[in-house]
Amino acid sequence: MNVTRAALISLAGLIVLAACAVPTPSEADLIEAAVKGTVEAQASLPPMTATPTPSQMPTSSQAPTSASTLTPTATLTPTPLPLMASVSLATNCRTGPGSAYPLVLSLKPGQVAQVTARSTVEDYWYIANPDQSDEYCWLWGKYATVEGDASILPVLTPAPSPIPRTDFTLYRHSFSECGSIRVVFTVLNNSVTTFKTARLHVEDLNTSRDLHGPRIELHPFADNPSSCPADHGNFFPPGAVAYIVIPISPFEEGNDAIANIKLCTEDEGDCVTKSAYFRLPDD
Repeated sequence: MNVTRAALISLAGLIVLAACAVPTPSEADLIEAAVKGTVEAQASLPPMTATPTPSQMPTSSQAPTSASTLTPTATLTPTPLPLMASVSLATNCRTGPGSAYPLVLSLKPGQVAQVTARSTVEDYWYIANPDQSDEYCWLWGKYATVEGDASILPVLTPAPSPIPRTDFTLYRHSFSECGSIRVVFTVLNNSVTTFKTARLHVEDLNTSRDLHGPRIELHPFADNPSSCPADHGNFFPPGAVAYIVIPISPFEEGNDAIANIKLCTEDEGDCVTKSAYFRLPDD
C-alpha cells in the first residue's frame, strides 16, 4: 500500500511538472489571433450599403435621378427696331392707297414716320401720323424711303375705294396758238370707268356768245398740250391724265369765260359734267 501510494504521489508530481513546462503564449501572439478572428468575422458578414449624406438625400418634391439634369439657358431674341419712312418731296398720306381717298396729312421732307404695314396695293405704306400717334394713313411710296427690312411687316388690304363710278377733275392749263387761239384744259380721270366721248362748250360770260360748240367730239383726249395740230387719243382710262384742246372763235380780250365739259363712257351714255371758269387772254 505504501509503495503504491508513493508511486501515485510521484506520478502526480510528474504531471504537475509537465504542466508547468508548457510554454505560455506571448502578448503579440494574442493580438495577432484577435485581429485574425475579427477579419474572419467581418468576412462572414453580408455586404453593407453606404448611407448617403444629407446633401445627397432626395427631397420629398424631387425624385432621385441616376445623373444630374442640366437646365438649358434661355436665349434672348433681340426686339427689331421699328421701320421708319421719310420722303424726298412732300407726299400725301390718305385714308386709302389712292387719290380718291380723303387726305389725312402731307408728309414733308425731313419728317419721319413709323411704318406699321405694307399694302396689297403696290407702292403704298401704312404709317402712323407723326403728329397724332393714334391716327394712321396710307403713304404713297414714289418719293418715300423706308429704313429697315420691310419683309417683316404685315400686309394689309385697304378698305374699298370711295371712288364714284364716273368722275373727273378739270382745270385750265394754258392758251396756245395753232392757226387760232386754243384754250387747253387738264383732265384727270379719278373714277372707275373709261371715258370715250365728250361734249364741249365754251361761252363768253360778258357777251353770252358761244366761242366753241356746244358739240360732241369723239376721243378728244390729247397726250400733249402743246402739239399743233392737237393730237387725240382713243379713250381716257381710270387714273389717267389727259388734255382737251379747244379752238375758240375770235373774242373780246379780258372777258370772263366758262367751259362746260361733259365726259361720257359712250355716246351720251354714263356721263358727268364739270365746269371751269377762266379769263380770256389780253394780247
